[in-house]
Amino acid sequence: MSKHTQGPWTVSNETDISGIENDPENGCVGPVDVAHVYLRTVQGRTEANARLIAAAPDLLEALEWCAETLAVFVADGSAAPDSVIGKNLTTARAAIAKATGETT
Repeated sequence: MSKHTQGPWTVSNETDISGIENDPENGCVGPVDVAHVYLRTVQGRTEANARLIAAAPDLLEALEWCAETLAVFVADGSAAPDSVIGKNLTTARAAIAKATGETT
């Protein structure tokens, strides 16, 4: 299990962030302030970046499922490690490691 703040993450245009920290393990409740996106010079990128950040937990989970499926094909010999499936598995594992702070 990843150590990141559990989702779902959402995008909000709320500017008052006081008192919204959440840490259920330590008794705090409320929404979690995961990230702030500041980019005022390029129209539209702020919202796109915020949506991508908000989708990160879902993307990580989906990629982990895909990697598990690809690993089955490589493990049972249906796909060679140097095949497209094997290369996709390597790429997926590297991205998962980057997201979770683990080494490959």
